[in-house]
Amino acid sequence: MDKKASEIMGESVMAGVQLEAQEAIKGMVGGVVGSVLTGIDLKPASFPGDHTGIFYVAVGPENVGFFSIKRGMFKNSLDQLLVQHPRSDLRAMEIESGVMPTAHFAFQDGTHYALMCPRISLGKLKKVRELLVAE
Repeated sequence: MDKKASEIMGESVMAGVQLEAQEAIKGMVGGVVGSVLTGIDLKPASFPGDHTGIFYVAVGPENVGFFSIKRGMFKNSLDQLLVQHPRSDLRAMEIESGVMPTAHFAFQDGTHYALMCPRISLGKLKKVRELLVAE
């Protein structure tokens, strides 16, 4: 998926992870991310591109891309770029613990995405977070 994401984003992908939309978290405000940020009014949590289903979050040197994933018979594949944000606009990326951890992405304009992470992908999510908060 990284290769196709790189082609679409126009830059190399350094890390990526599959996450899922869960209606139960849509509309959530703040939470873990709200305690980290000051001076930014977070909007209620939403899904990138209002897509529901599976997402692929790709981190490049300059941008963070949120893609939809197409389910396949044997293997899932990258579908389309839903939204792309400059990494410099990211204000926080936190992982809320739980049976299925929630990944919160908060941007300068108040955009707040909350996506669920299957336990099997937690290591990749931590790598994404490490890259995003390293700056």
